[in-house]
Amino acid sequence: MKCNIVTGPNNYDLKEIFTVDETFTIGADIGAYILSKNEVKFDLALGDFDSVTPYEFEKIKKYAKEIKEYPIKKDRTDTFLAVEEALIRGFDDITIYGGLGRRMDHTIANIMLLKLGDIKIVSENEVMYILDPNTYEINNTYKYISFFALEDVEGLTLHGFEYELNNYSLTVDDPICISNKGKGTVSFKEGLLLVVHQKEQ
Repeated sequence: MKCNIVTGPNNYDLKEIFTVDETFTIGADIGAYILSKNEVKFDLALGDFDSVTPYEFEKIKKYAKEIKEYPIKKDRTDTFLAVEEALIRGFDDITIYGGLGRRMDHTIANIMLLKLGDIKIVSENEVMYILDPNTYEINNTYKYISFFALEDVEGLTLHGFEYELNNYSLTVDDPICISNKGKGTVSFKEGLLLVVHQKEQ
């Protein structure tokens, strides 16, 4: 089952995306206001809401079917809580809209969330997700595609891209796979691979 999570920063025209999408949607903190500002009715507003004003919170109440408030002092980020809520509710295909760029610490934390399941992050300029060992056909339509080892990757083969590799051992400190181009086949035998599709900025 699919779930959309909207968080900040976010520059999408969400009304265009979500008014024709019946996927279960969670607004995490400021993401709930972003949805409401775009006049998008959604399923769950979640977070401590320290990023919204009282006026904005009242607007959230008009568009969210359900609201779950958390204390400001807590051990998890609002985006983590949203992903956790989605997993608890049985969703196994999660897309996070936003979550990159404003604060580096939150950006890194959000990238780490990708390890929790079948999750991808979609922002204005990037798409990123994690692959487990297997063979994949990747139809990259962005300017660049990069690969990073979150765990040491063994037997990495890239075929069809501008820069190819054959049975390569990609360690977590090796940047050799940055700024590749084109589309092709990716395969590897061990490890965890972060894939980043990047528009030209």
